[in-house]
Amino acid sequence: MKRKRISQLLGLVLTFSMVFGMVGCGDQNKANNSEDASVQSNADTEKEEESEKEAEAVSEEITYPLDTTDTLTIWSKNQIKPVASYADYTESPFHTGLAENTGVEVEWTYPAEGAVADQAYNLLLTEDELPDIIFTNVTSGEAEQLINDGVIYDLTEYLPVYAPDYWETIHKDEYVNVLQSLTTDSGKFYGVENFCETEYNVTYVGPVIRQDWLDELGLETPVTMEDWENVLVAFKENYGATLGFFTARLNNIGIGSGTGAYGTFSTNFYVDENGKVQLAQAQQEWKEYMAYLHKWWDMGLIDKDSITMDDAAVRTKVLNGEIGVSFTACSQLTAWVGDAEAEGTGANWVGFDYPRTAAGEPTCMIQARYSGSQGWCAMVTTSCPEDKLITALKWLNYGYTEEGLMYWNYGTEGVSYYLDENGQPQWTELVTEDPDGASNARVKYNGTSGTGISIQLAHMVEIGFAEAAAEAVYKWIDNTEASDHCLPMISMTDEESARYSDLMTSINTYVEETGMKFMTGDVSLDDFDAFVEELNGMGLEEALEIQQAAYDRFME
Repeated sequence: MKRKRISQLLGLVLTFSMVFGMVGCGDQNKANNSEDASVQSNADTEKEEESEKEAEAVSEEITYPLDTTDTLTIWSKNQIKPVASYADYTESPFHTGLAENTGVEVEWTYPAEGAVADQAYNLLLTEDELPDIIFTNVTSGEAEQLINDGVIYDLTEYLPVYAPDYWETIHKDEYVNVLQSLTTDSGKFYGVENFCETEYNVTYVGPVIRQDWLDELGLETPVTMEDWENVLVAFKENYGATLGFFTARLNNIGIGSGTGAYGTFSTNFYVDENGKVQLAQAQQEWKEYMAYLHKWWDMGLIDKDSITMDDAAVRTKVLNGEIGVSFTACSQLTAWVGDAEAEGTGANWVGFDYPRTAAGEPTCMIQARYSGSQGWCAMVTTSCPEDKLITALKWLNYGYTEEGLMYWNYGTEGVSYYLDENGQPQWTELVTEDPDGASNARVKYNGTSGTGISIQLAHMVEIGFAEAAAEAVYKWIDNTEASDHCLPMISMTDEESARYSDLMTSINTYVEETGMKFMTGDVSLDDFDAFVEELNGMGLEEALEIQQAAYDRFME
């Protein structure tokens, strides 16, 4: 079994502190008499010896599996769950293998079947005795309150020592946003976070098109909104096909980047070039986007069922050749490719770039929220005794070691994956030929298909889709400045959060309903200014102030 050496970081910090302290008291020692200087020197020597002992302790080795008899309990909010074909985690190859690899038995619990996860979490926190670890989505503001209430540990002093691989990872330059999101406003580290390797992981929805039809008509892949319109007209005239989508896919971001808009029907806040938080739907670029959708709606270029269709309905229309352009997810594109092959329709669905305001210009917003961090965090509760806290952190650290990273992502070499001629992991037939389907099969053997306590690798995500879907993501993330404008995972105070929630309940509903009406023409875009005035009357300006205050604290 591989051995992982503890990080030297804490030792370096201690040494630096010791040296800095000696420099700071130099002049004072000269002013004191020799006896005082001797006392001070002895004290410094003792401190140095203590610091060296601490640094020495830090340099011990963590070896997996751990030599421990500790058993950990973990409550996970609908993540890292065994697939439905297993009765519980004791039958799951991933969970049992994780226990074997780490040397730690873990008792996993989840919200009861059919329970609302958030409600189950809130009820859990009312219990006198909590599990050792809680894995849930949490903001840094909520975590600060949990620390202050004595519910979870402040891990600031523990992580460098007992989770060294994790500590080293979150301090890498590429994960600076993870580091920011993992500290409270007062600078406390509150847990071990799941995060994604690159923007590829979190970009799974985007534009797709019938490439075979483009080829037949001699058309180029559309770039601008004008190009889109020309292609839609051609598809309508030649194939009777339209732009069709599952509304939820288009809700948050959609294709508004073609006009410089930062959202579609659902409220979306972003950060402008001046560092100010703005609501996408209150901007002129969004009005222009709505004008395009309304025009296409009136021209019959948008499937009128899009407002009510779900993924299954869209899939049927795609198979029947009723849709030529869509906005969909990788999983759906994978299904569409499979349907075309099975039915021999000849349809060649491919992903293509989000629309741009002009050729060569970057997209301003795509379906992605890349900050590395996904907001899911493993927190150690104070019900876990401090001596067992060490075991808990070493167990959590495993997912960030070389061995643990591979296990959480691919399972066991020779069982669920093998290395190809390029040294890249590929799924074995045990996974690809599983009667429960490849997606379920992956969950049987790995822990990061959803959200796990490790880094979700981009390659693992990529090999889970059909080739056309895997390639589509590279198109969607090409030449974009979206990440520059995404709001990071900011935290609000309890008072801010309560007020913000009250304000946004009505604003969210009003934006979504009115956006749909702008598209269909039930509300004229001539009323756009009145729409913005109504938003302000509902408290938008105050909501923006709350967001801005939280964002400014985060940036500081």
